[in-house]
Amino acid sequence: MRPMVSNSLLRILPRHLYQKDEVIFREGDLPEYAYIVIRGSVFIVKKNADKVTLLTTLGPNQMFGELALFELKPRSATAIAGELTEVLRVTPEQFAAKVGKLDGFMRYLVGYMTDRIKDLSARIEY
Repeated sequence: MRPMVSNSLLRILPRHLYQKDEVIFREGDLPEYAYIVIRGSVFIVKKNADKVTLLTTLGPNQMFGELALFELKPRSATAIAGELTEVLRVTPEQFAAKVGKLDGFMRYLVGYMTDRIKDLSARIEY
């Protein structure tokens, strides 16, 4: 079961609307935000020469773009609004502040899981 976005997040994080087919970010862009979908859908795609591969479709209460914020490295895929989509935006500073408040074990666990996701993603052929 997916966690629900809390009312406190809804109050403190800025919202943004994206139109259907609007690019939220492109592969190679430097990260400005992580995002949490409030309503609508987001396609995460990877482009390879002449081919576009749909990696996943995200919906309400799902987060995306967070991996790039861990190391402030370029985006590894492109995010496109699948319909009129409302998101909450989390800045790198807000993200780092939250991660910084974790105890040592949880920081290790989050870092470890991030590395595993990146490793598995790198092994996928598009």
